[in-house]
Amino acid sequence: MARQKFLSLASLVLTASLGCHGTIGDGSDEPGGSGNSPGTNKPGTGPGTNNPGPMTGGGDTGAGNRGGPPGTGGMPGTSPPPPAGDPLAAGVMPLRRLTIREYNNTLRDLVGDTANRASAFPADKDSEFLFHRAQVVSSSDADSLKDAAEGAAAALAAKITTIAPCVGMAENACAQKFVTDFGLRAFRRPVEADESTRLMGLYNTGRTMLGLDYPGTIQLMIEAMLQSPAFLYHWELGNALPTVEGKVIRLNGYEVASRLSYLIWGSMPDAALFDAAKGNMLSTAEQVQNQAKRMLTDMRARDTVGGFAEEWLNLDQISERPKDTAVYPEWNDALKAAMTAELKSFISAVVFDGDSRFTTLLMGTNSFVNQPLAAVYGLRGINGTNMTPATLDANQRAGLLTRAGFLAVTGATNGSHPIKRGHKIQERLLCGTLPPPPNNVPPAKPPTAAGTTRQHVEEHDKMPCAVACHSIMDPIGFAFEHYDGIGRYRDQDNNLPIDSTGEIELDGGKKMFTDGKSLSQVLSASSDVAQCFATMWLRFAFKRNDSAADLASLEAMDAAFGKANSVKDLLVGLVGTRSFRYRTPGTGEKLQ
Repeated sequence: MARQKFLSLASLVLTASLGCHGTIGDGSDEPGGSGNSPGTNKPGTGPGTNNPGPMTGGGDTGAGNRGGPPGTGGMPGTSPPPPAGDPLAAGVMPLRRLTIREYNNTLRDLVGDTANRASAFPADKDSEFLFHRAQVVSSSDADSLKDAAEGAAAALAAKITTIAPCVGMAENACAQKFVTDFGLRAFRRPVEADESTRLMGLYNTGRTMLGLDYPGTIQLMIEAMLQSPAFLYHWELGNALPTVEGKVIRLNGYEVASRLSYLIWGSMPDAALFDAAKGNMLSTAEQVQNQAKRMLTDMRARDTVGGFAEEWLNLDQISERPKDTAVYPEWNDALKAAMTAELKSFISAVVFDGDSRFTTLLMGTNSFVNQPLAAVYGLRGINGTNMTPATLDANQRAGLLTRAGFLAVTGATNGSHPIKRGHKIQERLLCGTLPPPPNNVPPAKPPTAAGTTRQHVEEHDKMPCAVACHSIMDPIGFAFEHYDGIGRYRDQDNNLPIDSTGEIELDGGKKMFTDGKSLSQVLSASSDVAQCFATMWLRFAFKRNDSAADLASLEAMDAAFGKANSVKDLLVGLVGTRSFRYRTPGTGEKLQ
């Protein structure tokens, strides 16, 4: 029941804010201005502009609009999901292309290519989704995919005899063995008979019509395999018929292995996962969770958890944030890099080297700083560019939300930004959704005007439209008024004392706070926030918004998170859920 009440939060917020039309976004700098941050997904539009592939199960229904209309856009949508909270239900599994990070990591683990070739691809940004996911392939994108495949294959020219050795066998037999062995890893499942036939046909064409030698033809085959949908998309079922259990489909071992590896490592399965898939050792929740525990000890898991945090709080935008250098002359690439490094180091230290508690992420004062960042925090005696362990002032700082990186991302170019900061908390820690504001809402007064920023925003919020929208998020943002646009602590704003007090609606009641540190304490103890954090992980893992069919899976994640409050326990709980190991069939999908 608690989770069902939580699921209705976005709908309540929408109802409460009908005077405005949406989210105050990150695109705005002046407090009160309109922005362009991701809002809710439109029911029935599918996953942004992604190509729905065969039997994808349709698209997103939008945050908070769970169980909405089926997706559209080239393929049929989904069958109606089972009732919310049904323990046998499972969410949809839209067809997804490898993201930039996944593509680069997969090439690294498949052939040792570390050139980050996907960095030339268009950004994995979807205006209708909070996390990164690959978009529809345009003609220019297809050229980029082709160039990346050709470049990777060419770089392997000197390694062909290692990748596809041929000793004591006919070259045709060696090529067939290469198709089977390399194809298993590239496609993340056994190669289908028709795929093998086509690839061997390409081999014969290379040897005869193109006049290539054995290494040259293997290189040609690698180019083809790296451009195959089987490599580029997450669809490890291949041409096999799915296994139907009641109203859902149970994923096979190779599908589960790939889901595991791309969630925890952002890359392809390793030999142990391939062996487990082949041996039918990924068929139970316990088997899958045991693999997850093993995988979380790998260094690649740290990159994934850090990547989640960056996308969750937009920390990956630190380097893109403009600041007025007349106000912040220290704002340069060195400081931006230090802010990013601090956050990654802090998160990794808490989750993998510390107690792994979500509470510690929101309340911890241990840090890693260098000279540029130490100056922002007011720390003395730290020199050089290397990141050094440090402890932040516990009277001023508590966890991620009071770190300079988060405050710089959510700050204005020349001051604080309570609207943007409040919105970020409302959207990312409370899973609240506001529609976009009308274009004619004037911004609040700039920081240079007489009075404090809080006074400017409170005056702005008295406008008829702003009353409904901003009364929800702006009071939350006032908690961070002790921090300027790059996260430095301050006691005054425009030579006036700062008021950072306020209240927030949480867990069925109002909670008071006195500043950012106090608000972090309130948030860290909230069951609403813990449930939202679990929901964010599900969205990140599945590259889609949650639906009513995911409710039982979310409740299982809540239980795994539990009193231990462990991020690692949450991830292990996630991979054991129905929505991780099963999926809703697509309308019209051939099931037998």
